[in-house]
Amino acid sequence: MPAKHTTTYQSPFSTEDLNNFRKQGDPLADEVIDVFAEQYGSSIQELAEKLENMIRMPTDGDVIAMAKQVFPDNEQIQKALEKYFTQAVKLPEWLDTDKLKHGGYVFRDHMFSSFMVLGCASLPICYVCRPDVKVLSYTRRLIDDAPKRLVETAQMVVDVMGEGGLTVKDNELAGKGVQSTLKIRLIHAAIRHLMLNKEKILAAHSHNNDINPKNFLLAYIYDEVQDQCKWYGESKPDVWNIDQDGVPINKEALAETLLTFSYLILSGLNKIGIKLPSQQQQAYLHAWNVAGYLLGVDESFLKEFDTFEKVDVIYTQIMLRRRGKTTDGILLQQSLLEVFADNGARLIPFGRLLHVRRLARLVTSKLIAQQAYADLGLKLSLYDRIVRFFMWIGIRVFGWLVSKGWFRKISDYVFAKIAQSLWDWRADFSNAETQVAEKHKNHKHDKTGVCNPLIIPHQLIATSHLADQYDSKANT
Repeated sequence: MPAKHTTTYQSPFSTEDLNNFRKQGDPLADEVIDVFAEQYGSSIQELAEKLENMIRMPTDGDVIAMAKQVFPDNEQIQKALEKYFTQAVKLPEWLDTDKLKHGGYVFRDHMFSSFMVLGCASLPICYVCRPDVKVLSYTRRLIDDAPKRLVETAQMVVDVMGEGGLTVKDNELAGKGVQSTLKIRLIHAAIRHLMLNKEKILAAHSHNNDINPKNFLLAYIYDEVQDQCKWYGESKPDVWNIDQDGVPINKEALAETLLTFSYLILSGLNKIGIKLPSQQQQAYLHAWNVAGYLLGVDESFLKEFDTFEKVDVIYTQIMLRRRGKTTDGILLQQSLLEVFADNGARLIPFGRLLHVRRLARLVTSKLIAQQAYADLGLKLSLYDRIVRFFMWIGIRVFGWLVSKGWFRKISDYVFAKIAQSLWDWRADFSNAETQVAEKHKNHKHDKTGVCNPLIIPHQLIATSHLADQYDSKANT
């Protein structure tokens, strides 16, 4: 009998291609920051303050009108922001609106499981990407206030994948996820400018020692801000080496980051026993590709990120170039695990008996590669392995039940309760409904000043097997 031949996908990106992507920033967003630098270059403090005003600028309504309100006396800034927000939302040629909607359905059907994978795989993988960790480490934001950073990440995911997060309106991309992503893109550009021009800015512009450590952008300029951060010890962030690391937050880094939210979630769902049809996988990837387009990921990547098999090959290729062990990555992971452990022990009855303080660490060990786990400074004792064996059986059974649809409503209920307790969750209700929810809210755990609430649209809480319904319609 002749041997069967299968077609193996080969990455279209050579080492030289990826090296070139490391040298590329984001011209559209970088142009906005260059205008800010020209307009507000008299002092570093003023530049950082104006950039922060831009980042915090509300974008729920008319973005152009808001730019004029926030920067009433600066026509150059208004024009730069208008150009950015106008061009960034143009529809890509490869956009498929049906897949975009279907991808959101997939997320909403598996929200609880997706967030578990996000915390135990996606974020840890970000911490083993050496150049990316350098960017994160400068302000220690994920270490100093990990709960707040987790809420920001979760909110971005909800904004993008929630109902109406990414839609097409008047032949443009629209929705809450669009505005959330475009603001992150501007933050990336601001950080990239400050890191590349640190010495030049210090030499050319006036500054004083009255530093506001709450303005995280100043940490990319002033070493003194870093001294005020927790968890620092005697170490300093590794110096950015443009020859080795390329441009900060470059095209290769953006592609890898996107895959942690798209590919790694699908991979994690599969590992815990949630088997998605290829049609749903492709739709989920497509939805995140649209988000990646808004984030500035090069379209040559996005056109290849259309099937799980293709993405698996490219993800492995990129991670082999970027993975490594760093002190900063270990600290970031420790901070993340402490948040999960402390809250798990507080939330779950008989937590010590159920080993909840180990739970996130043990789940992470099953969802990411062994080498990546070791690079995070994590180890498994013999006792850990015994506990993990029984724990993983339970998770696999849970995944199988969710995959069949039997446990979806239970998992959504669990997620809502966990989110409410951890992050002061509130649904995006009407004013009357919000007042009722606040009246009956449990105040045992005071979260005042810790972080903004995680806002989850009301219709996102109740699962209705949307992806399955979509598949059924598509097949009839």
